[in-house]
Amino acid sequence: MNRERYELRGRVVVPGSAEGPALRLDEALSFWGGFDPVNGEIIDPHHPQHGQLVGGTILLVPASRGSAGTPAGIAESLRRGSGPKALVLGRSDVNIGIGALVANRLYDLSVPVVELALEELRRIDSGCKLSVDAAGRIAVVA
Repeated sequence: MNRERYELRGRVVVPGSAEGPALRLDEALSFWGGFDPVNGEIIDPHHPQHGQLVGGTILLVPASRGSAGTPAGIAESLRRGSGPKALVLGRSDVNIGIGALVANRLYDLSVPVVELALEELRRIDSGCKLSVDAAGRIAVVA
């Protein structure tokens, strides 16, 4: 099997490294109301990925929707082990970064957050194997 491998470079929001399968969301997601931090499920019934679980993935999010409750949703999912291994954002969101930083500070969990140009984020398909490093490099095996 011949697998394509390429590398992208993003802007580090929260440093760290992680590996896992990509889960690319087609639309913005609210981490407070559209996501269940207990089990990591996308619960917004109107979201294209409704019912998907984000746990253990490198979550590719074009943007987040919502409120100041986002950091709590992110941090709680990470504490419970139902959150993503890393977040790659098409548009940086301070609330997502704060959620990852809170999980680091309170629970000693390192979950990288990287901003990547939206057109590059869209090049990555769900299911691809990704690795993210502390310098913002994203290696993709498609």
